[in-house]
Amino acid sequence: MTYIVTENCIKCKFQDCVAVCPVDCFYEGENFLVIHPEECIDCGVCEPECPADAIKPDTEPGLEAWLEINTKYAELWPKITEAGTVPPDADDWNGKPGKAALLATGNGPLEPHAQKPVYPAGAPLEDGGAGVYEVDGTKVPFPKPTDGTDTVNLAPRKPERGSGYEIDGLRIDS
Repeated sequence: MTYIVTENCIKCKFQDCVAVCPVDCFYEGENFLVIHPEECIDCGVCEPECPADAIKPDTEPGLEAWLEINTKYAELWPKITEAGTVPPDADDWNGKPGKAALLATGNGPLEPHAQKPVYPAGAPLEDGGAGVYEVDGTKVPFPKPTDGTDTVNLAPRKPERGSGYEIDGLRIDS
């Protein structure tokens, strides 16, 4: 067994867990933390310290994708050994569902690597936006519009940011 960081850490990134970890097994991305499963000693001291209740044992059902995410990004992101700055709007994001679509997977302040959009520009969302797309091979829910409509607007990306489209700031490769 190991402990892993799950969806609710996204855009919260509270770091109380980092301060109590005796083996420094946390790694930091732009808007998410991960635990290196092979470095974690399964002590569990981080779990109750997380204000977002985002740290879980990997033995809980349904967390397989999060174990993969923790494993992958612990190899790519820098190690964090002490608590840093928490985003100013962390409390606003705590507990919001559907944050997997906002996971930034770059090595720094980069946008998510979203691929395979489900909906073309201006198409109505089916099933209230229950569709999915992929972020680095992991299927995540399509973001619901925040403007009160039921359409998704794809905007062409600026040439200096590469080809593809953007949806609410998420990069969609074409």
